Amino acid sequence: MSLRAQPSPLSRESPLAAACPDRHALRSGRSLLARVSHGVRLAQGGMFEQTAALLDEAHRRLRGHPVAESATVMPGVLLNLGLAQTLCGRFPQAEEHLREARSLAEERRLPLMDLVIRQNLGCLSLYRGDASTAIATFHGLTDRLPSDRREALHVDLAEALLAEGLVEEAATALADGPWAGGSSANTLLVEAKLRLLRGDHRHTVELTRRVRHSFGTGSLWYRLATRLERMALREGRTASPVARARNALAVRTPLAAPRPSETGAAQLALDTLDAHTVLAPGPWLADAVSDPHVVRAGLESALRAGEAATALEWAELARTWAAPHVPGPRVRTPATASLADRYRAALVRGRDPHALARRLESARWQAHHGAPGPRRVPAPAPVADALLERLGDRAFVRYTRAGGDAVALVATAGRVHARVLGPLPHVARALARFVHPVALPPHPGEAREAADGAARVLLEPLLSLVGDRPLIVAGDAYLGDPPWGMLPALRGRPLNLVPGAGFWLDRTRSDAPVPRPPERVLLVAAPEPDGAAREVAALADVYPGARVLCADRALRSDVLAALDRADLVHLAGHGRVPGRSPMLASVGLGDGPLLACDLAGLPRAPDTVVLSTCWSGRGFADRAGAPLGFTGALLAAGVRTVVASPVPVRDAGTVEAMRLFHRALVAGVPAPEAVAVHLGRTGFCCFGA
Repeated sequence: MSLRAQPSPLSRESPLAAACPDRHALRSGRSLLARVSHGVRLAQGGMFEQTAALLDEAHRRLRGHPVAESATVMPGVLLNLGLAQTLCGRFPQAEEHLREARSLAEERRLPLMDLVIRQNLGCLSLYRGDASTAIATFHGLTDRLPSDRREALHVDLAEALLAEGLVEEAATALADGPWAGGSSANTLLVEAKLRLLRGDHRHTVELTRRVRHSFGTGSLWYRLATRLERMALREGRTASPVARARNALAVRTPLAAPRPSETGAAQLALDTLDAHTVLAPGPWLADAVSDPHVVRAGLESALRAGEAATALEWAELARTWAAPHVPGPRVRTPATASLADRYRAALVRGRDPHALARRLESARWQAHHGAPGPRRVPAPAPVADALLERLGDRAFVRYTRAGGDAVALVATAGRVHARVLGPLPHVARALARFVHPVALPPHPGEAREAADGAARVLLEPLLSLVGDRPLIVAGDAYLGDPPWGMLPALRGRPLNLVPGAGFWLDRTRSDAPVPRPPERVLLVAAPEPDGAAREVAALADVYPGARVLCADRALRSDVLAALDRADLVHLAGHGRVPGRSPMLASVGLGDGPLLACDLAGLPRAPDTVVLSTCWSGRGFADRAGAPLGFTGALLAAGVRTVVASPVPVRDAGTVEAMRLFHRALVAGVPAPEAVAVHLGRTGFCCFGA
C-alpha cells in the first residue's frame, strides 16, 4: 500500500499559488492541503477511519476550488482516500475513487502517480479476496516504480503471496525489497506473519510488540499487532493439525481484510477433517485441494492415526497444490519471449543479466496470474493401491514434512510405511554439508564425511524397508536437488527421480510407449568446454548413424529443429542456472545460449535427453509447484527420461563414463540402471520414468 504526500501548504511563491489569484482562495487552499497532509500522517499512524473522514471532506471541498486545477492535487487526494477506504473495508467507494484518480493521472500525464494508484488497486484486489489479481498487478510494477517506492510494493507482494499460502515465495519477495533502514508498521506486521507461518513464535512476538509500543490503542496497526501476537501465543499451545491449519488460514488473511468466511472451501474442508479421525483426499476437498495448510492438516492427521497409506495420498498433493499459484515451465507470452531474448543477448555480450532475470521471473508470474479463466487442480485420484500393484521389485520413497519434522513414506512389498527422519533444520543442514563440497570441492575426506552424514539422515532409517531394491524417489523442497547417486548407500542402485507417484504411474501405464533402443540420435557439442567435442566424438562411434552438430555448427535454431526428429539427444556443453530463475538455465551454443524456456513449445519430444552440462538438473524439486529448469521443461514437453546433473560436471573421466553409459543403452540396459552404474557417482541423476 502506498500513500502519497501532498504538496506543502500554499505560499505566495509556490507554483500552486498561481491557481489561486485572490487571497481568500489562497488561504482556503492552504487550509485544505494542510488537512490532506494531516490525513496522510493519520494514515501512517494507522488511524484510517479518521483519515477517510478527513479526506472525504477535503475531497468534497476541493471540487471546483482553484487549487484543484493543479495537476497533482486531486488525483493525490483521491489515491489516499481510496487507500484509506480500502483499509476501512469500504471497497465500492475505494474502487470508485481509485479509478477516478487513475483517470485524472492519465489525463494529466502523471506516470509515477499512475503507478502508485495501480499499486493501491492491487491492494484493493487483495483485501477483496482476489490475491491472484493482486500478484499479477504487483509483479507488473516491480521494475517500474522508483527505488523509494519499492519497499511498500515488495511488502504488498509478500502479503499477497502469503494469502495464497506461498510462504517461501513471500520470504523471497521481502528479501528482495530495497530496505531503507527503519521499517514501516505494515512491513513489520507482514514479516511477523511470515515468521509465524514458519513456526518462529519468538520473533513473531518481538515484531508485534515493536509495533504495539509504537502506536496507540486506537491505531489499526496496534489492533492488528495484538491479534497476531495472540495467534502466535495460541499456536504455541496448539497440538491438533486441524487447529494449526485454522490458525494458519487466519494468519494468511491480509492484515486489513475481513475475517475469512466460515463457508469458504478451506474452512469447510477443515470441518470435514475435524469430524474424522483420518480421511483420504478426494473430490470432497473441492477448491481446498490447492490450499497447502489443508493438505498439511490431512497429511499430519493421517500420520498421527498411523495410516501411512492415507498419508501418502495427502503427500501426493504436497507438490500439486501449488500448481494454480506458481508459474510452471510452459508459461510463455510475447513479454517473456522478448525478455528471454534480451537475457540471451546479455549473456552473449558478457553483460550482467541479473536484472533481466528478475524481470523475466516477474513477467512469468504476471502472465500466470493474469491469464483469464480459473486455474484449478484436478480432483485427487488415489495412487497408493495402483502404486503398490505396479512397483514389482522396486520401492517408492516420498519425502515430505509434518509438524516440523522431515518424514519419508516408503511403499514397498505391498505396504506403505512412515519413518520420521528428524527435525527439518537438522536434515537441511546435513544436506547442505553434503551438497556444498560437491559444488566446491574441498579435501576429499571432508566430502566423504558429508556424504556419509547425509546418507545417515536420509537413507539409513529406510534401508531395512527397501533393502537393495531399485528406488523411485519423489522429493520435497527442503531437500533441494542433491546428486543422489553420490550418496554411499545409493551408489550403483537404479533410481528414478519423479515429481510424484501420479507422474510415475501415468508415464508407466500399460498403454504408454515402451522404451526401445534409439534409432534417431542427435549428438550436440557446444563450442565450450573443449571436452564437449571429445565427448561427442566418442559417442559418434557408439551411434554411427547419428546426426552430429559441433562447435559453431551447433546453432540454437538447428538444435531446436532437430529435437523433434530424434529419439535420443545428447547435449554436451557449458551450463549455468540463475539461482532464482531456473527457466533461464542455459547451455551456450554457436549462436547464443539455449534456454530452458525455449523448450516450452516443442512440437514433439524425444524419448530420452542427456544433458552433459553443469547444473542442468537444478530446479526440479527445490520449490513448490511443477518441476522447472531443463528437467522440468523437458518432462513437461513429453520427454520420458532426462539424464542431468544438479552439480558441476568434471571434465576428468566424463568422456569415458558417457561412452560406457551410452553403450549400455544400446545394449538394452534401462536408463536408471545405466546411470547408476556409470554416471551416478559423478553427480548425474535419472529424472522421469
